[in-house]
Formats: sequence, C-alpha cells, structure tokens
Amino acid sequence: MGSIDFSPEFGCDLWEKEYADLYAANKADVRASLRNAIDNFEKRLYNVTVSFGLASDHAPHVLGIKVKVSGNYLDGKDEKKFEASYNLG
Repeated sequence: MGSIDFSPEFGCDLWEKEYADLYAANKADVRASLRNAIDNFEKRLYNVTVSFGLASDHAPHVLGIKVKVSGNYLDGKDEKKFEASYNLG
C-alpha cells in the first residue's frame, strides 16, 4: 500500500481561528474560505454551494453550526450530485 502525499497548504483558513472566533465569524467569510479551499484542492467538484444550518448533534464539542457543501461532478460521462454536511467544532 502506498502513502498519501502531505501538503502543508491543504485546508482552509478556518483551522487558524479559535472556536470562539467561529461564533462571531461572518458567514460570507466562512463560505468564501470553504469555497476557496474546494476550488484549490477538489478540482472534481463544480457548481459548488456552501450553506449553513443548525447541527442536530449538540454534544459538547459541537458549536451547533452545520455546513452543507453541494456540487456536481462527472462520473465518466454522467453528471452526478455531491452533497455532504459537516458539524463545526
């Protein structure tokens, strides 16, 4: 089995913020940061949207913010829909 190359540039600037900063973060800035990371590191996705909601899991480590990423990708010649949700925190 091979290994995966490490890139120190991978990710987005949200990881540089303190959790408290995420409460006060401008949603447009968060959305732009995530879209920028997707554009730079996930070339297969296009027509990407980033939206926000309330996390259903209110465990102590979850800030209560859910980020939903949607987009399209090609599987051979077929266009398919990608959709995933992530809890911040």
